[in-house]
Amino acid sequence: MTIKKLFSAWVLTLVTVLVVLSGCASTGSSSSGGIKAGVGVDVTNKTITLGILSPFSGPVADPIGKPLARGVEVFFKSINNHGGIDGFKVNLLEKDSQYNPQIQVQLYNQIHNQVLMIADSLGTPTTVAIKDLAAADRILISAATLSSALAREKYIVLVGTPYRLQVENAFDYIVNKLNVKSPATGIIYQNDDYGQDGLTGYQEAVSAYQLHDVGKASYGTTDTDFTAQVSQMKAASAKYVFLTSIPTATAKIIGTAHALGYDPQWILQSPAFSTRLLLVPSLVPLLSKAWIVSQGATWGDRSKPGMSSLLDDVAKYAPDQNPDGFFEFGYTESKITYAILKKAIENKDLTRDGVFKAFESLKNVDLGGLLPNVTYGSSPNERVPTRDSVVYIIDPSQPTSIRALSDDFVGTAALKSQF
Repeated sequence: MTIKKLFSAWVLTLVTVLVVLSGCASTGSSSSGGIKAGVGVDVTNKTITLGILSPFSGPVADPIGKPLARGVEVFFKSINNHGGIDGFKVNLLEKDSQYNPQIQVQLYNQIHNQVLMIADSLGTPTTVAIKDLAAADRILISAATLSSALAREKYIVLVGTPYRLQVENAFDYIVNKLNVKSPATGIIYQNDDYGQDGLTGYQEAVSAYQLHDVGKASYGTTDTDFTAQVSQMKAASAKYVFLTSIPTATAKIIGTAHALGYDPQWILQSPAFSTRLLLVPSLVPLLSKAWIVSQGATWGDRSKPGMSSLLDDVAKYAPDQNPDGFFEFGYTESKITYAILKKAIENKDLTRDGVFKAFESLKNVDLGGLLPNVTYGSSPNERVPTRDSVVYIIDPSQPTSIRALSDDFVGTAALKSQF
């Protein structure tokens, strides 16, 4: 073979190698030990990096963001100290979203090339702000929000009963469990994606249960005065008022109403209450009459194996952690993330596409009684993991300051709702 032909053959081989390498680089994947791996996965050191976008500052931080993220941290500390997920240790890359959608987008853009998936994105408006970016990147997001609209997003992992169904179950309890026919009802809701989901559930409940709707009032996320909204409910004589709010707004709404001589039966969406509100002495007697719609194991109930593990991990890794429903949510959320990653490892595919396939294939994931077992799939209805709720009364004498008024149940409207 001539020198010219040898040179041509060498160039052709080099070009072929570069094309192959270029293709590998574009997918961000590699393979080692039979496991295909992608962004956020180091197969040599056996580590998986996950992102957390949560408010560590601002009005949502102390009541919700910090304890929920800590639940994620404690769960994975325990997993790592017990050998990881089939030998893979989990690293958490955490950023402070301040519960601000614009900041959430900025932070997502900072970390999206460093993480396999987002293990915790707290908040409806903040998660909505990054859902399209994540879909384009094929990044799975475990969402610390119960927005029913996000069930339509295939890269969103929901944990628990959506807000919309919480509202419907609340009014099923009033009409069918308490046998109150055509109750005079109203709703005060936050004017964003979170509030709109509560409003959707309220409107469906009005139709399903023949409620006597006497008023709907919204408030802005930066509002500090709720006199107008409360006065509207008082003038309309609303007997049952649902609050799709955050804890700081809840406190001001209920306090303002009492000052105006108005004390209806308040019914709180699950994120509307925090035990920190009970640190304000004047609020305690007012909140002690309010109901909250939520779900999950009672803190301290060791008959539930998931709660027993949680309590053991708290004692070892976070001994100063007080009973907290948001901590419990983060811990439970992480059990689902663990199941997704374990399934992906079993499939020998730790790329983002592999993680997504693992998520869609999850069936009957045992959460140890922290929540009912969950199953996921490819359709919006299949991405709604649970439809049940429990109606609680706020009771400061209890570990998490709530006491069940109802059994765990699914109302007729929630059972029929389609996503």
